Amino acid sequence: MEVQRKIIRGDGFHIPAILMMPYSSGAAVVIVHGYGGCKEEQLGLAWRIAEMGIATCTIDLRGHGEHSLMLTDRVIEDVETAVQFCRAYGKVAVVGHSLGGRLALLSSADLAIAISPALCKTYTQQTHDGMKKRSFRARAASPETIFEICEALPLWEQSDRPAAIIYGSRDIPEIVKACEEQNTKGVPVTCIENAAHNDTYLLEATFEEIGKHLAAIVSDY
Repeated sequence: MEVQRKIIRGDGFHIPAILMMPYSSGAAVVIVHGYGGCKEEQLGLAWRIAEMGIATCTIDLRGHGEHSLMLTDRVIEDVETAVQFCRAYGKVAVVGHSLGGRLALLSSADLAIAISPALCKTYTQQTHDGMKKRSFRARAASPETIFEICEALPLWEQSDRPAAIIYGSRDIPEIVKACEEQNTKGVPVTCIENAAHNDTYLLEATFEEIGKHLAAIVSDY
């Protein structure tokens, strides 16, 4: 497997990424971190997916890691640019955590897997206070920027494009409620027992569930 740094060029911006390339691959996965995260946090997940024979592209969203731009409501452009870059490898899935999960669902990928996705437009004061503790890890106009983005982004609606949601039983209450509501609508939703919001993407049960959904992409090649 080849691992390399990559700069993906967008329209007036550059996206720092790490590619993991199996020696034979006919599909790709874009992996997207959450608010206050970075691409390096997601490399364990990327490795597990790459072991399936799928190319992985783990990116920094604007306002995070090595990305030079401030976090704004145009953050979806980073994901879309990475998806289009990965089209060179075949079908493309996006796997995202938290904010990254919301962006995964809103992307044009062939498959979206959202881990603890920030599905709501508004959040309680308790969640505001908790998220502000991570604001030092993001470059934004203010600690409220993340909530302004969640309100500005369109709500996700199930379509013919395959999607799956994974969340933790100890997740943020608004996320638990939103995921349970999606389950009643027939969206494939999996609850990981005892998982909290910030560790759902690190757990073996999550890796296994992601593998099940990505198997459909692998079987096409």
